[in-house]
Amino acid sequence: MRKTPILLAMMIIATGQVGVSIYLPSLPLISQDLAASHADVQLLVTLFLVGFGASQLFYGPLSDAIGRRPVFLLGQGVYLLGTVICVAFSSDLSTLILGRLLQGLGAGSASVLGRSVLRDSYDGPQLTKALSYISVTASIMPIVAPVFGGWMAFYLGWQSVFLFVLIYLAAIFTLGYFVLPETNNSGKHRFNVVEVGKNYGRLLGNRQVISSASYNWISYLTSLVSLSVMPFLLQHQIGLTAAEYGSVMIIPSAGLMLGSLTLNVLNRYLSTAQLLVLSISIMGSAGVWLLVTQTTLFNLIWAFTWLTIAQGMSFPLSISMLLEPHKKQAGAVSALSGSIQMCLAGLFGGYLVEHWVQGQTSLGWGYIIAATIMASVTYMTFRRPIIKQEFA
Repeated sequence: MRKTPILLAMMIIATGQVGVSIYLPSLPLISQDLAASHADVQLLVTLFLVGFGASQLFYGPLSDAIGRRPVFLLGQGVYLLGTVICVAFSSDLSTLILGRLLQGLGAGSASVLGRSVLRDSYDGPQLTKALSYISVTASIMPIVAPVFGGWMAFYLGWQSVFLFVLIYLAAIFTLGYFVLPETNNSGKHRFNVVEVGKNYGRLLGNRQVISSASYNWISYLTSLVSLSVMPFLLQHQIGLTAAEYGSVMIIPSAGLMLGSLTLNVLNRYLSTAQLLVLSISIMGSAGVWLLVTQTTLFNLIWAFTWLTIAQGMSFPLSISMLLEPHKKQAGAVSALSGSIQMCLAGLFGGYLVEHWVQGQTSLGWGYIIAATIMASVTYMTFRRPIIKQEFA
């Protein structure tokens, strides 16, 4: 099995995921320094995710039409521009929010291209295996990034986090410019906006697309809500510093790795349906734990770690089920899925954090509701033998 496409996909997808969560530990500090409300600083997360999600609808079919490489250069260029604005105008919240929106509009290319490069390069079991490797990146970065973000914010100031991202993106852009080949061998064609819209309409009506992608939508929403609430719970209620917060978040990141490694082992013995049921059961159990225990550092991290284990298992299964039947439309399918995932997380996740999920009990109920929805989708997907054969 060739390793180069996997390494390139990990490199690409990491840029988008870093932008999602590396700033989360800094939100309380930004709120304090800029005299902004919790709702105002939450816009730094919400608008990034909306830009991230909406732009994928453009980048996906564009990469199918003109190739992966030019779309990488375009998207990462926009991402760099937004980051420069964030660094240069970090003292002004309105301009900072604008920079974050531009960051999101550029970062949308990363999620689409990372998955599409793998779909261009692998089929069948090799595709599932390749996706399980990048799931370590795609799932672990939202957890690992706050670790470093918390340390930098505490020791160097929250502005240093934006500067670090600028240096990181510049390095990835340069590396990609010299080493990223064109993997789309399906033939270039004209980019037609009307046809793109009609195609998205057809995909939205495709039960296989919606059911396969929904696992990732729900688990990502649950994880992002957790990551948005945790800095305030652990820093304000438990009393951790931003650096201490970053340190304890190493534990859930290990859970993501464990989930992905567990999937690679169990994939030899269990069917896709059985693996999904196991993942969903772990998520539901984490929710129950939060409901029946007191608000302590151990209980919050313990439950969140089990959630990340479940996410590490379900992510590659969901993406493999989604992309397997769509080699010629990998970009468009990945874009639609990623767009809905990010917009759902940005808009609905922001609403949940602002109006409902503000403590351990409500977070626990969130886990249980998410697990129930995913269990319902699993039942509907695999209840008929023909569906099981198609996805297994």
